[in-house]
Amino acid sequence: MAQLRYLDQAGNLQTINLGEGPFLIGRNNTCQLVFIDDMVSREHTRIDHEKGGRYRIRDLGSRNKTHVNGQVVNETLLQPNDFIRIGDHVLEFVDEGALPKKLELDFLTPDRRDPEGSDWIKAKSPLTLTSAQIEQLSGLSADLGITARSEDVADAGLERLMLDVQAERGFVAMRGEGKKDIRVITHRGLAPSPTSSRTPVSETFVYNAILQQVCGRYPADSRKIDPKAGYAATALVAPLLFRGTIVGLIYVDRPATKKPFSKTDLQYTTAAGAHLGRQMANASARLAHNATREGAAWLSTLRRLQTAMATVPRDGTLFDVACKLFPGQGRCGDFCDVLELTEHRTAVIVLDGGGQGIAGLVQAAAIRSGIVTALKTGGEELDIAELMTALNRSLANQRTRQLVTCTLVLLDVASAQVTYINAGGMPPLLLTGPGRLVTLDQPALLLGIDEEYPYESTTVDLTRQFRLICHTDGLVDAVNAADDGFGEQRLHETLLNREAFASPAEIIGRLGDALEAHIAGNPLVDDALVCVLSKD
Repeated sequence: MAQLRYLDQAGNLQTINLGEGPFLIGRNNTCQLVFIDDMVSREHTRIDHEKGGRYRIRDLGSRNKTHVNGQVVNETLLQPNDFIRIGDHVLEFVDEGALPKKLELDFLTPDRRDPEGSDWIKAKSPLTLTSAQIEQLSGLSADLGITARSEDVADAGLERLMLDVQAERGFVAMRGEGKKDIRVITHRGLAPSPTSSRTPVSETFVYNAILQQVCGRYPADSRKIDPKAGYAATALVAPLLFRGTIVGLIYVDRPATKKPFSKTDLQYTTAAGAHLGRQMANASARLAHNATREGAAWLSTLRRLQTAMATVPRDGTLFDVACKLFPGQGRCGDFCDVLELTEHRTAVIVLDGGGQGIAGLVQAAAIRSGIVTALKTGGEELDIAELMTALNRSLANQRTRQLVTCTLVLLDVASAQVTYINAGGMPPLLLTGPGRLVTLDQPALLLGIDEEYPYESTTVDLTRQFRLICHTDGLVDAVNAADDGFGEQRLHETLLNREAFASPAEIIGRLGDALEAHIAGNPLVDDALVCVLSKD
């Protein structure tokens, strides 16, 4: 169900449902949502429900305009987790049946100095918070259940923080191995819009949180706001802290405004970074503990269903094949198929329905069945992009859709090419020789989120000898006791060892040893599936 979330005059979080009729926001009492504010026009904005379940927002000629994710709009289709500003009021558009699109780091703009008028404090400085802020802080992730993942904590915390400080965009990222390695795990308002450009984010300002171990805002004075700076007009950043260690960062901004964030906002965001870092770590530990105790019987039921639905990929006439599932203790639902379609064409399908319960397992199995049937009956003329687009359209119109990632790879030894589509999953990896690794990176939206999403396939040439490695995110997301993820860098380093250009079973063995050495006895929360095909 689509909703709007916002803070009322008392600072309490409110939620209002969007029905099928027009939804008016303004000063008039006839509006469905009324803001008594001179910055708001009598009938400021209308949200219309359109065919296919989408919602379109329209500015009604208001004096102070309507902003979506910090951009002035006349009208646009709303995406899940878009932030709307009307006057000085910020609202979030929520669709519980969808996730925000995967976010790359292309929104960072290279710059060599801090934004004008930056204000910095040390990450571990003493803080002064009001009693109201302390109450707000405790509510950043208060509504989450005991099965919440660290990603869920980050997502809920970012949402509430943005409403608390009236930000319009933001993200939470975990720290990687390198000095400037970060991995965005949740965001609001930063995905590129098909109808407008996206204001960049200052790279220097973001990375200062990690490199300088500071929390910051810019500008400290409204007179320092520079609309031509090349990035958002005003922003806040703070590290995520766990046991005194910086494990990531949280960033929020307002792309176009005359009102900067206050010193109080900086203090609150600093406290939020420390609070969320601890809560995220506790969620990971609690999920593993819960799975081994209270949730063990339920997980066992899901695991039996997964086993019954799964197939075991085996060697064919074209490739040697090996596949292994490293079972998680909190979530399960990974599947893999290797189909020998003709004497020269083979398909690999990898799906992850973990975390969605029985419905996720059933939907993953249904997606796999649909793809297998199409591949077996479609012949060599079948376009896998058209297949995924049709499947996506079908899933998007189902009320019971689940969030299932899907990667489809088609190997053709006759043309010496590999064609692939990656709908929300991890990019396949191609070893073209000892120490030579290619990432088949082509991120696309999860199936069933956007009915009109156009899927496209990517094709690259194959060498005479190669190893194809497909895996699910449980591998790179596996953490040790310090909450440090295995990560893509460790995965790549393991495969780049010249001795890793080996048989599929040996490659999986190496990855398993590297994973075990990293987690050092810490339980896997999520399934980690690895499938390897080789040709010599």
